[in-house]
Amino acid sequence: MRKPLLMALAAGCLAAALATAVPAAAQDGQTDQKAMEEMMMKLAAPGAPHQHLATLAGNWMATTTMYMDGATPTTSTGKVTYEVVLGGRYVLGRYQMSFMGQPMEGLSVDGYDNMKQEYFSLWFDTMGTGFYEARGKASADGKTVALAGTMEMGPMQIPSRSETVFVDKDTVRFTMWQSMGGQEMKAMEMEYKRAK
Repeated sequence: MRKPLLMALAAGCLAAALATAVPAAAQDGQTDQKAMEEMMMKLAAPGAPHQHLATLAGNWMATTTMYMDGATPTTSTGKVTYEVVLGGRYVLGRYQMSFMGQPMEGLSVDGYDNMKQEYFSLWFDTMGTGFYEARGKASADGKTVALAGTMEMGPMQIPSRSETVFVDKDTVRFTMWQSMGGQEMKAMEMEYKRAK
């Protein structure tokens, strides 16, 4: 019973905030109420970038190669399931894999921010209680999405960047680089193959 009540309260607060913001903006001469409502609807509508991300939907097998400084790269396999959620606005990924010989689960939320006109990705896993956020752009042909963010590992702030390449409808390649001590190095590469 509490969850529907809290959701209703949150929706009510959002509606009240928009109702207050729209007339205030109109009074400031920024825009009229109808124009503001049309803008909000446009910003909330899924578009071509969301449809492109939605091609990930389904089951995948992932081969992950980890690169540690001075050590032999290690390879492991896992499973990934992507689901399109919230009316096509986001793609939710569920991962089952291993990291340094230990089982690991992860969640990702990928989307495209219409207002900022950029892609974003959020990552959560069982190796910690925080999350990683990265943002960026796609290539002109849409086949490569390049993101950048900062990982927090204890007191360390580790700049990172990644590229997701949509090789074909059944193959996706993800590569991540990290910068430590001013030097960038490849940290991880994952190749996804759509499960038959």
